[in-house]
Amino acid sequence: MSDKISPILQWLNLHPNSAGLVVFLVCAAESIAILGTIIPGTIAMTAIGTLIGAGVIPVWSTFIWAILGAITGDNVSYWLGYYFKDNLRNTWPFRTRPQWLASGQKFFDRYGSMSVVIGRFFGPTRAIVPVVAGMLRMQPLRFILTSIVASTGWAPLYMLPGIIIGEATMELPPDMAANMMLRLVLVALFVIFCAWTLYKIFILIRDKINILLSAIWEKLDDSRYFSVITKLLRHHDNKKTHGQIILAFYLLITALAFAYLSYYVSTQKELDIVINSAAFYIFRSLRTPAVDDIMLFFTLLGDKKIIIPVIGVVLAWLAYKKHWRIVVHGIILFGLTAVCVVGFKHLFHIMRPWGILNSPESFSYPSGHCTLATSAYIGLCLLLIQSRKIHNKRLILSLALVTIGLVSISRLYLGAHWFTDIIGGWLLSGTLIMLVELSYNRHREKSFDAKRIVTIALLLVVLGSSACYLINYNKLKLNYSQLDWPRYTYTLDTWWSQDKGANLPLYRIGRVGLPIEVLNLQWVGTLDDIKSLLLKQGWFEPSDRGWGDILPRITDVSSAEHLPLVSPLYLGKKPVLVLLRNINGSKKPIVLRLWDSNINIRGTSKELWVGSVGNVPRTYSWLINYKHSSFTLTPKMIFNELPDNYDIKELTTLAANLKHKFNLQPVILIKPKDLS
Repeated sequence: MSDKISPILQWLNLHPNSAGLVVFLVCAAESIAILGTIIPGTIAMTAIGTLIGAGVIPVWSTFIWAILGAITGDNVSYWLGYYFKDNLRNTWPFRTRPQWLASGQKFFDRYGSMSVVIGRFFGPTRAIVPVVAGMLRMQPLRFILTSIVASTGWAPLYMLPGIIIGEATMELPPDMAANMMLRLVLVALFVIFCAWTLYKIFILIRDKINILLSAIWEKLDDSRYFSVITKLLRHHDNKKTHGQIILAFYLLITALAFAYLSYYVSTQKELDIVINSAAFYIFRSLRTPAVDDIMLFFTLLGDKKIIIPVIGVVLAWLAYKKHWRIVVHGIILFGLTAVCVVGFKHLFHIMRPWGILNSPESFSYPSGHCTLATSAYIGLCLLLIQSRKIHNKRLILSLALVTIGLVSISRLYLGAHWFTDIIGGWLLSGTLIMLVELSYNRHREKSFDAKRIVTIALLLVVLGSSACYLINYNKLKLNYSQLDWPRYTYTLDTWWSQDKGANLPLYRIGRVGLPIEVLNLQWVGTLDDIKSLLLKQGWFEPSDRGWGDILPRITDVSSAEHLPLVSPLYLGKKPVLVLLRNINGSKKPIVLRLWDSNINIRGTSKELWVGSVGNVPRTYSWLINYKHSSFTLTPKMIFNELPDNYDIKELTTLAANLKHKFNLQPVILIKPKDLS
């Protein structure tokens, strides 16, 4: 199957602007009955993800096209089943393979509408479940909404392994990338094994747990001193003999997790927390104007200017219908949410990330958007879906979870919060929701039809966010616009007399905020003069990357003679100069890259460039056999003959490599002699 996909991937390398259409067709085809059994979806999605990670095709637009393709394929299959119904059993290939529809119907009978979500993540059922849903006359609107939720989660998740492979190939040295990928595979297998084991153990001991909890409940209820606990945790449903002990236990765990996280972030610098640093750099490198517009809308879904009016309308309607218990618990939930968010922000004083023009004035931890969105969407769902007249409870909760996820991603993408702010917001709102739920469950709520108010709330959220987006678009765009990295100024003497590279950046920071390589070259001069000199010294410009370069890189045929498909970044920018050179007749060249240092040299119009000189890494041979070769830069590697009009200085600095081992690393400084 990989032989059939390879030409498509090679074509995508040459035509990245057409990637969206190809991704749409692949995702749609592998979601359609019959075609889905032929198209190798897992292989295709992983390969497309690799191109995303390598930067060959855009990330966000590809996600959108994949989601649209999956939704289209689901609906084609659904309407085939809806229209032809049982006649499909007598058509090819279901006539010769009746077990396909039988297994799909069994799966659908077991999981109901959630089978559309679950089945999308499993190859054998992905294209069959929508057909069965149509044959069994699942409500069209219900199916479409469920398909949207499933496809939105499926497309990015299925591309994630490929994205990691692409990022690792471009950002890490081959031996480190191989180790990382091997560890990721082993960790994934271990997690899957643990999840499977825990599920089986849970099935075996579930009845034992219920018996144990019932015994604990009886002991507490008979106790003179602890019977107050059973009174507080008593559930309105007498069948739940152990009351709400499990919910109380989760409340305790969530509250302790929030307390520990709060203590941890208050004692650490924000960027010293690895997950914060990684998220900050990753999302900063992903920003594009088109995706900014989408994320600005998503972030409004968690804005208090949108949520508070919607909550007010919902509670007013419930009060009009005299559902006072829901109204009271809703007021308590959102009152506690507002007080806790404001209180904890001022208690911990965590500063927001740097990098946007007008950062919100409030403190960062916990995220107000995420806390309020979680309390609003999940809290109200849990209060409303107690009604027995709501049949799409799982679908409503799924939509709420997707919305919260979009709000959270938008806050990270726009640079308004640290990753720990998001986690803190989830934990805080989860604690408050469970606390209110414990009180709410003590008495039975009378049944009522909540479909209308749920529909009204959804419309208010969408319409309110859209109106706010259109009215405040220019202001939002300006406030969240990304700032460039700051520039610094040094005197020439300070730079030239530096000891062990102490005054300048020593590492190139990659997309995840980790040091990728040592910047072993610093050069003061004009870019045209530097390029002219190096070309005379035997350096040459790499050829334009076309079919002749892409194929060797993919197949690893003498790949060390070819540069990677995507240039590495420094401070989010591509190198301003890339040159190759063969040393001593070798066919394996070394590569020189220069970037703008963001440093000005006082008293001169010439600029300071920082760069790296090193071997061109091989592409995929390290998966089988790769021997790491060290590289020590000397002036003779740069110049055939040392130029008379330049001063050259060699430094030796103690720098850590990617394996956190400190080695002596050479750094070469070059400047014109006419600069004093």
